[in-house]
Amino acid sequence: MAVHTPAPYLERGVIYQINPRAFTNEGTLSAAARMIPHMADIGVDIIYLCPVFTADPDERREFWSTRTKASKLENPKNPYRISDYYSIDPEYGTIDDLTDFTARAHENGMRVILDLVYYHCGPNAVFIADHPNWIKRLPDGTPDVGEWHYPKLNYDDPELCEYMARNMEFFVEKCDVDGYRCDVGDMVPIDFWRMGTERIRKIKPDVMMLNEGTRPEHLSVFDLNYGWYLRDLFTGCVIEGKPVSTFADGQRSFSERNLQGTYQSMVLLENHDSVNDDYDNRLEKRVGKKAFDAGLVVNYTLPNVPFIYNGTEVCDTNRHSIWGNRFHGANLTIDWQNALTEDGKDRMRLMRELSGLRHSVPTLGMQASLEFGKADNEHVLVYTRELDGTKVAVIVNFSDKPVRTVTDIESTDVDPMMMRGAAVAVSGTEGKLSVVLDGYGFAIVGLV
Repeated sequence: MAVHTPAPYLERGVIYQINPRAFTNEGTLSAAARMIPHMADIGVDIIYLCPVFTADPDERREFWSTRTKASKLENPKNPYRISDYYSIDPEYGTIDDLTDFTARAHENGMRVILDLVYYHCGPNAVFIADHPNWIKRLPDGTPDVGEWHYPKLNYDDPELCEYMARNMEFFVEKCDVDGYRCDVGDMVPIDFWRMGTERIRKIKPDVMMLNEGTRPEHLSVFDLNYGWYLRDLFTGCVIEGKPVSTFADGQRSFSERNLQGTYQSMVLLENHDSVNDDYDNRLEKRVGKKAFDAGLVVNYTLPNVPFIYNGTEVCDTNRHSIWGNRFHGANLTIDWQNALTEDGKDRMRLMRELSGLRHSVPTLGMQASLEFGKADNEHVLVYTRELDGTKVAVIVNFSDKPVRTVTDIESTDVDPMMMRGAAVAVSGTEGKLSVVLDGYGFAIVGLV
């Protein structure tokens, strides 16, 4: 099946996820809108908002997920358990606030995508009373609630399909949003996604569709699949001490198996799910700032689209919860005071610089090739990106120990683009790159 050509702005774009409940103390769209210039400043291109639709307040625990109960926050309102797909939850504001948020983002050169939760709904979804067949049911007539304990939507019903497709059109037309991230998109029939996406692309041809899934056939409809592989391979190398050959092998395998040989996925180190499940032991807490910085370098320089979770830019490691808001667990928010610390200032400089390279260097975009190289140290990751005869090398130390190593990359000279704790030279008559790296040091260099 042919792969859909992604929207042009994704070629060198950067996605930034906002979890509204954690993003500001207020947890509202209007409060988030005040942060739009900040997002533009660190080089964001696409803002992805977690669900802001009206959540189901049902307190019956048989309709609570295991994670809801484990959170200990006693909040029945899960943004991923929706009761009304056409309204904005008052917790976040109004539909006018969403329209204003999108308009402000557009004024600052960014796009906005919303989070669609179309696999299941809340037990009190507004349509169930009038349309009982819009949810799947067990032989005894009770709702089929699946693994999350929420009623599963029934896409065998054409009226339900039409209702949800109109919902996709509604927010593009009403609020001028630029696309959608689709929760557990692999679990919703691809024929529905094809129908709904064709309709919104008639309204806005360059609309973006991001699938929270990895099925290769979904790339016939979606611009991007999810790329969890970066987080998994990074933690394998940095925490478990695996050799970087496992990173190279894992990336190749994912691209061939899940992306039809393309680079059409986003890649991440954290998102709302991982942060929720990490509780007080977030990834950056476990690996430290320098290692996380090294991971961000890889995040921005692989051909996949970089995906950043809110607060990463100030080294935030607070606990965030899908269920934590100003009414439940009110302190589970980003500590923006970190922006005033040396670590916070340094992280923002790093991300501005990485975004700048992603935007200005075509060789770091989705169309450029990726080839893994080798160093004579098993903890030094080496790869090159090439486009139209221009070549860039990325060299990253995934260990906390300084190293001196020779790579198999050949060049007559180097053009340093970005380096921290690194020195790169062409070695003797062999013409291979020789590198000295501090612990978690890195170098991005043009090859001459």
